[in-house]
Amino acid sequence: MTTTPSLPAQTAEASRSSNPERSAIVTGGAGGIGSVISARLAQSGYRVVVADVDGARAEATAKDLPGEGHLGFGGDLTSSAVNADLAAAATSLAPIGAVVNAVGISPKREGRKIELAEIDDDLFHQVMAVNVAAPFFLVREAAPLMPDDGSASIVNLLSIAGRTGTGGPAGALYPPFLPSAMVYGASKAALANLTISLAHELAGRRIRVNGVAPGFVRTPMMGQVPPTGPIVDQVPAHRYARPEEVAAAVEFLLSPQASYITGTSIDVDGGWAPRA
Repeated sequence: MTTTPSLPAQTAEASRSSNPERSAIVTGGAGGIGSVISARLAQSGYRVVVADVDGARAEATAKDLPGEGHLGFGGDLTSSAVNADLAAAATSLAPIGAVVNAVGISPKREGRKIELAEIDDDLFHQVMAVNVAAPFFLVREAAPLMPDDGSASIVNLLSIAGRTGTGGPAGALYPPFLPSAMVYGASKAALANLTISLAHELAGRRIRVNGVAPGFVRTPMMGQVPPTGPIVDQVPAHRYARPEEVAAAVEFLLSPQASYITGTSIDVDGGWAPRA
């Protein structure tokens, strides 16, 4: 006689539903990638808090999401106090089941890279604050409020530039051909390391933490970077990603199907980034 083994408590709990009466926070939620992620999570049944520095855009994005119970939240996400308010706002809707840190900036000058000598103190600190401090502050405030039943998950938006570094000066004939400033690559490398550290620290509370590392995505962040030429030519898929393709990877990592995945990252780069 054989018996069917019972599911572990963690898996069984997660299998009941991907988000039983759960809220989800998406920072940068009114942006090109963030708004698509917000829509996918709303379709999955989350009560989504769209958080963005532009409060009006956040509210408009939340209003357009499918389903009910969503919220637009405007504020300076580089402030720890604002992130405490954000976590409290999400908890007022439902227990926080998902946090997606899609907030990020990659400053350029008319589509070209800002080079070393042009990176002043203010720009350096701004990029680090938005791309590293803001995700850190939110996770610090939200994690204690998230369920510890194995159903909660955090995803940080990384970048292949965090691993490859950024490119050379204008006119360089050697790869990588990247229009991002080196401070952007450094900030995403820091966020990738933070993602691994958070996964280790929050494992005791059964909260998973992962990253999604896009390559080139056709969003307003790309600015005036041309759709053809050496940048896209170096991508084996020979095109930029669509925001929906990044959102699909985020949704997977938040789902019960990824219940044994933590402390890692999925590259969504069309085969571009070199692998070890």
